[in-house]
Order: sequence, then structure tokens, then C-alpha cells
Amino acid sequence: MNRQVAIFFFGFLCLHGLVSAYSLDVNTSFESFRGMPDGSWNGNNGATIGVNGALSVYDCANVQLGGSYGVFDWDGRGNLVFANPKKTEQIGFLTVGASTSYCNWTGGLVYDRLFTSNFGIYCLDPAIGQLRFQLGYFLDCCDEVGVWGTYGLCTAKEFALGIPTRFRAIGQMNFFWRHQFDCCAETTCWIGMPYQDSLMFPDERAGNLILGFSFRVPLMEQLCLDGNGSYMQARKSPGVVQSRNYGFNVSVGLTYCFNGCERCYDSPYMSLANHSNFFVDTDFNQ
Repeated sequence: MNRQVAIFFFGFLCLHGLVSAYSLDVNTSFESFRGMPDGSWNGNNGATIGVNGALSVYDCANVQLGGSYGVFDWDGRGNLVFANPKKTEQIGFLTVGASTSYCNWTGGLVYDRLFTSNFGIYCLDPAIGQLRFQLGYFLDCCDEVGVWGTYGLCTAKEFALGIPTRFRAIGQMNFFWRHQFDCCAETTCWIGMPYQDSLMFPDERAGNLILGFSFRVPLMEQLCLDGNGSYMQARKSPGVVQSRNYGFNVSVGLTYCFNGCERCYDSPYMSLANHSNFFVDTDFNQ
């Protein structure tokens, strides 16, 4: 995984030096998250660094490529069932896709890939992918409403305590509202729910309600304060099972925008994959 991350970031540095019309954002954030694979573990805290870039093609489409790398649980994970509790959890995301617009409509489709090392309560290394789409309509120059969602593409199988354990992205559907202020700050909020059958709960959804938000506040011409967060309510389950199956994420950091903080046509329409838009399902946790 470390080799993949190094190749990815080296490629981005070369790309930025070669093309001047390329919009590039570089972000570093502090993040806290947990999901169904964390079981009884309270959550994970750490830091991430990410890059997200876009390039307009034939004045009708906008292609984008980005990724992030995070290291969590710097002081270990004391309640692991097995393995070395001093191991850090490493997580990488890759996002590639395209977007376009027509009149007041804008749409985008990306492929997200999750790479992990020492992931979840059992310190496993699954890699899974999802498709993510977004369709928005601009009511005016400041407000956009629409829908976005995901679809889990593949299932990864690992072994925990000799038990085969599966992982898959949770398919979700959300309604969103994005508002841009006169100072170029913007906020987005969404509400939705999972819709695919869960690995943990066959013939049922992984969770109930999903709530989320993101924001961007310019601090200087090319420096912004960025953040996002989300929460997935767990299904009603007996005993302590319900407390193992909810998800949340909160992330706050700084983004350096090489083309300035104000959004333009070359800016990436879709956000990078992160723990707010990429929930992970599993069929075995404790």
C-alpha cells in the first residue's frame, strides 16, 4: 500500500508541473471516524493528506482524479481481539471520474477505491470499490439541490480468527442542498439512507437514517478551511449489537487551492472519497 501511495503522489506532482489549466487542491486534515468493521472499538483518530484535481475537456466535460492517505490510531488500539495493538491503521482513497453541465443541470460520476492496512477491529487489509454519482440543479447562482448516491461494486474476503469476513461499500441514496455565500464560502447538507441489502443483516439495509454536511470557508485567496461529517444510524438490534453497527465521521483541515478558493469550471465537481461518503459494510464484528 505504501508503494501505491508514493507512486500516486509523485504522479500528481509531475502532472501539476506539466499542465497550467489543471485545477489542483491539496488538503491536510484531522479526522475521527468509525464504522461497522470497528465493532466494539469506539473509533479511530488520525490525520490525512489528499489531492484532488480536474481538467476541462472540449469545454463540455470535466475529468477529475484525486486521492488521499491517512494514518490513524497513533498510540495503538487497546481493545483489539488479537494482533499487535500498537499497529497504526492506514487508509487510502482513490477517486477518478468526470462531470458535465447543461443549462442549470450538473452531473458527475466517479469510481472510488478504498485501500486499507490494519483496518477494523481485526486489523485486516480489504480493498473495495464503489460507484458514486451526483445530479444537481441550480435554483440560482447560489443554491444547488439534487441527489447523490453510491453503489458497492465488489466484496473483499479476509480471514479473522480463521473466520471468513467480507467487506463491501454500503450503497446509499441522499438528497442534498448546497449554498454558496457572497464571500465564496459554501455549505452542503444531505439526508438519506442505505438501500442495498447488508452483509451483516441479510435481506435488510445496513442502517437507517444518514445525515451529513460539508463546508468550505476561504481564509486567504488560495487557502481554505474545509470540513465534513456524517452519521449513519444503526439498525435496531438486541443487546449491545446495535452499538457496534453505527457509523460516523468528522474531519476538519486546511486546503491549498492552486487556482484560488472560488469555484470555477475547471474545479472538481465531485468531492474526494472519504469516510463521509464511503461507508463500509461487513458480516462479522465483535
